[in-house]
Amino acid sequence: MNASRPDHRPPPARHLHRWAWAGLLVLPLAALAHPSRVETLDTAAWSRLQLSEKGPSAVVFSTTDCAHCPGVIAQVSGHIRAQKSHARLIVVVMDGAGPELLRHEAYLPADRLFVFDPATPPAVLRHAVDPRWRGVTPYVVLMKPAGPALTQAGPPSADLLQRWLGDTGGSATGLARP
Repeated sequence: MNASRPDHRPPPARHLHRWAWAGLLVLPLAALAHPSRVETLDTAAWSRLQLSEKGPSAVVFSTTDCAHCPGVIAQVSGHIRAQKSHARLIVVVMDGAGPELLRHEAYLPADRLFVFDPATPPAVLRHAVDPRWRGVTPYVVLMKPAGPALTQAGPPSADLLQRWLGDTGGSATGLARP
């Protein structure tokens, strides 16, 4: 490196610090919310999850080979951001395992990331979530502490998402038909 050429010198450390902060400011919100670990979902964990969420939460059930699931995760995440909501996005990967899921681009918007417990039959877990669910993905469960969950096989409509975050009186109607 030629020290006499100023274009090849690294910027002073004070400038690096300023640019590092500027880079953080332009990162998408999804990059800041990514899950820090993969959790296991069994029937007891599903019950605890429903009881522990203090505000609105969207749970998107996905599989690693689902072509439509990344779009639904992005749709729900985008709706939460557009509404400036503090709702949480939870993704459950029904056929995945391992920390490599934390790096999967589709799952980065999630606040929490779960995988199905391999010791529990998938049909038992699906039944615990919704007895009418037959395993179609994506499957979305929109929860609020004050009312029943709204469920949707496939992408949720804008109306359903608005009812979920827009209702304050807990007047949700239950299962939404695709």
